[in-house]
Amino acid sequence: MTPQEAINSIPYAVQLGIRLHENLELGFVFRIDPEQRFMGNPILEAYHGGIICGLMDCAMAVTIMSHLGRAEPPAIINQTTSYLGSAALHSSISVRTEITKPGKRIIGAFARAYQENEELLVAKCSSLFKLEDRLTQ
Repeated sequence: MTPQEAINSIPYAVQLGIRLHENLELGFVFRIDPEQRFMGNPILEAYHGGIICGLMDCAMAVTIMSHLGRAEPPAIINQTTSYLGSAALHSSISVRTEITKPGKRIIGAFARAYQENEELLVAKCSSLFKLEDRLTQ
């Protein structure tokens, strides 16, 4: 499954307008463009934290689906998100993903969200996903 096919199979990813920006060996870089509907703090003109978290969650799911050739998004077991700073709404947000723990039933992934400078993270997320075995369901 290509990353674009995986994006198209997740309605929330389509609604956010996620697009593949870069293909890496262990993951991808995804990006969304700023839109007024993403505003969480009108005083700072910053992205809503839920948009950033949803972007990272979708990006990790797309990464797993693409690398494993799965048509369905994996089920999330747990997720830890750290918000490290505000993300100004005047700029795109990029998310770099990687698979950290490949397994047959559980797979781990990590995402880092940033704007212009990859060294200045606005958020990071670590998740474990359950891979459904269609033969045992």
